[in-house]
Amino acid sequence: MISLYAGLIKELPVRDIFFSTKRSTWVKAEKEIPWLKLLNDDVFGLDYTLSISRSDIFRSISNVRKRIILTIYWGYPQGMRGKHFINILKSIEIIEESISTMRNIESPTTDDHWVLMDRLKSVKGLALSTISKLLYFFEIKINGHECQILDLRLIDALSSKSFSQYENLLPISYGATAEKKYPLFLELTTSIANKLECKPENIEMFLFTFGKNLKSN
Repeated sequence: MISLYAGLIKELPVRDIFFSTKRSTWVKAEKEIPWLKLLNDDVFGLDYTLSISRSDIFRSISNVRKRIILTIYWGYPQGMRGKHFINILKSIEIIEESISTMRNIESPTTDDHWVLMDRLKSVKGLALSTISKLLYFFEIKINGHECQILDLRLIDALSSKSFSQYENLLPISYGATAEKKYPLFLELTTSIANKLECKPENIEMFLFTFGKNLKSN
């Protein structure tokens, strides 16, 4: 079914679409985490609203902490539930260290992925949705496959059984099942992208945007 939309998939402006977040959304966290206020002064400047695209996040390559925060702002522009964000900020060093360690591995394997997942899951507020966003934006590969975002919306789309290319991934549900099958998701997505001659991130965006609303004939 995906191949029917090859033309559309190739043309998706993946890195140019932006989401907007208000600084007021993160003020509560600023009061508890002093360094966040300084970072927000930098990224928001004098503006009340910040528009963030994937390209903006990739351009923050020289600042690991800034990229982590921008990833969260992009992924959760209305804010995170409960105290997830503050809990993440309190463990920011663990996240920075874990990501840096993974990036320094020449050819990360599935085993390296499990070590990273166990480390990151020790941080309250971090689960596959956020972790996969971080892996994607830090351009980490597993078994040679570029990491992609795998969140609840994508999992729901894949669970619809509308995409035969992902049948080996089924059944899949958010939580331990999706975490276990994440490396296979990357492998399948890379394979589909190679056949369509596009980037894997285009497949991810297509599934996110249209996956739940496509009806097979």
